Amino acid sequence: MEISKRQAQTIVNNLKSVIKEDINFISPDGTIIASSDESRIGDYHEGAFIVAKNLQPLIIENDEQYNGAKKGINLPVFLEDHLVAVVGITGEIKQIIQFSNVIVKMSEILVKENYLNTQKQFRRENNRVIMELVSKENFNAEIFLMKMQELGFDIYEYHYFLMAELDHFDEQNIELSNKIYNSIEKRINFHDLLARHENRFLMLSQEKDVETLKRDFKHVKSYVEHKYKVSMKVAISEEIKSIHDFPHSYKQASVVLDLHHAHNQEDIEQFDGSSLEFLFKGISNAMNHDYAARILKNVDEKEKQEIKNIINIYIESNGSINQASEKLFIHKNTMQYRLNKIQTLTGYNPRDLNDLIKLYIALQLDNK
Repeated sequence: MEISKRQAQTIVNNLKSVIKEDINFISPDGTIIASSDESRIGDYHEGAFIVAKNLQPLIIENDEQYNGAKKGINLPVFLEDHLVAVVGITGEIKQIIQFSNVIVKMSEILVKENYLNTQKQFRRENNRVIMELVSKENFNAEIFLMKMQELGFDIYEYHYFLMAELDHFDEQNIELSNKIYNSIEKRINFHDLLARHENRFLMLSQEKDVETLKRDFKHVKSYVEHKYKVSMKVAISEEIKSIHDFPHSYKQASVVLDLHHAHNQEDIEQFDGSSLEFLFKGISNAMNHDYAARILKNVDEKEKQEIKNIINIYIESNGSINQASEKLFIHKNTMQYRLNKIQTLTGYNPRDLNDLIKLYIALQLDNK
């Protein structure tokens, strides 16, 4: 593992908070890459080179003993049994030897922490690239497969696309967005691919059972909403069965989220290809508005909501006046009056199946 100069200097600054003496962070080739004494950065340190070669601590008695070295102690720093650096403490041996074990342990902890953070950033960047390929308008299956294989991902291990959106969230609040990202990342399967795009979190899940996925992510959703005082809407695609389903899964989840906003729904919902709502969502807005306007041209917004409620209940009741009136808590004569009023306002008779279908579609398309 190679540690950057910036990362090394951060480690030195942390170590300096424990001991007052000068501290050097040295690469295995003997180059001082970070130091509390800036004048020594870039110098060659022969003592550290010997430590890296022998993998043993080295006490330097005086400044002339080794080229570029000063009196002090130089200690090897390991990450998972691999030498990554040498840390040097300058000063009187009797005064600094008591700190040597602490400094080495701290160095190894800081190096490991840095390594894990670097790995996390690499992982996130790889996930971001994958999501960009999935969401591109012109999806290229060959490039997508090649990139997945290059990163060691098996496309057949991913079964659903999940999309979570923070509702009414300030995208400029990067700090909070990062905290939410970390919280989600900690609570999902390690092998799932998670990426962030503005106020949305995109995830390819390896979970095979969609009900299990819903249940597990419901806990994630609840935690995020409670901890960070935000509202999160969540959508899931149909099952991914082939490489060509990946871009469709992204679009399906996006459509479900759009409908979540329209209906103000809070439950985690899966795309249903047999639903008329999802079919209508795929029709262009211009066609939606044109069709709805033709059917509902003489109806104001308040009347539309009333008609929509009556039509939905009437359909749920399979055209039964009695059942519909019971669900609406009104007399059946009042129900008949309202159906007649709909015909008067629109020119379409809800009791006629052909007209009922037209009214239902127009009401669904309106404002989409």
